Amino acid sequence: MKSKTGKVEYTEENVKQHLADSSKALADLTANMVYDEPSLLNPLIEVAWLDQEPISQRASRVVSICCCRFPELLKPYVSSIVENLKELKSEGPIRNFLKIFAEVPVKLTNRNKSILLNLCFDYLSKACAVSLKVYSMEILFKLSEDIPEIRRELYHLIEEQVPESSAGFKSRGNKILKKLSKRTIH
Repeated sequence: MKSKTGKVEYTEENVKQHLADSSKALADLTANMVYDEPSLLNPLIEVAWLDQEPISQRASRVVSICCCRFPELLKPYVSSIVENLKELKSEGPIRNFLKIFAEVPVKLTNRNKSILLNLCFDYLSKACAVSLKVYSMEILFKLSEDIPEIRRELYHLIEEQVPESSAGFKSRGNKILKKLSKRTIH
């Protein structure tokens, strides 16, 4: 994996071999490698876009760990991630990329905001994994700071789902409902 210059080089095949198992220790080790050599992030993102389980989920998990720990690594990839997110079908990579936008303060273009807004409302209103819904709620709440007109719809969509949802959804949903209530949206 090292080039003649001593730098680590990652190809799609290297990434697949390197992420042969799904252990947290390996994901953390790989994230630390990326921090030391940021150019390794791009091949991980490319493998995530393959939408092939389990390798795409593992690669996107490392990307998520990297970007949540070291937000500066995300900056060059924001638009690419947002644009490609709408093409993913596998919930694992979607979850990992949504986690980034839910947890990392990131500057989004109006186009990126629009794409994320539509995707997150879709995930929140469809039958999806709870994690997709929870991260979508968080992203939509963040977006509502810049786009206050979505607050009412977000409030009602969450309120409608809370009674019949999982404990995780209820917990996050009630917290967001409380925050939205403080912003007088009824």
